[in-house]
Amino acid sequence: MEDGSIDVRIVTLPTKSPGLKVIPIFRDRVVLMTSPKNPLARLKSVSAADIAAQPIIYPKTGFTRQLFDKYFRPFRSQLHVAMELPSVSMIKRFVAAGLGVSLISASYAADDERAGKVRLIPIKDVELWRELGLIYRRDRHLPRSATAFVAVIRQRAENAASPK
Repeated sequence: MEDGSIDVRIVTLPTKSPGLKVIPIFRDRVVLMTSPKNPLARLKSVSAADIAAQPIIYPKTGFTRQLFDKYFRPFRSQLHVAMELPSVSMIKRFVAAGLGVSLISASYAADDERAGKVRLIPIKDVELWRELGLIYRRDRHLPRSATAFVAVIRQRAENAASPK
């Protein structure tokens, strides 16, 4: 973005650059993902303490990793990090195999839950969200193709947010 070789990007929000125009396009709740055989799978919601008592599968980097680090800071001495993995698909497979639990954006694992591979459980006492946004530089004129792309994404985001 900085050198102008990319006109628009989709990023995890928030972004802190005042030189960027930010259009929120998608918001997804972060939930606990467990194996259907995990004892927590029977619960309607879980607490941070419930999660901290489980073997946890951490993502190596990214937004969810930052959430883990912040949310579980008070439980750091109790945490049992079973493993750190580089991709969401790997984390989903290891959780489904019963090797630990993880936090995930609900839409990333909705198909796995419908297929009975994992269970998604809301977290009590806190609302964790992952929000995506489209960004572009305020000081640059976008090419027509990028302007059209922004318009399509903006319209789709508005349609998705409208009550049906």
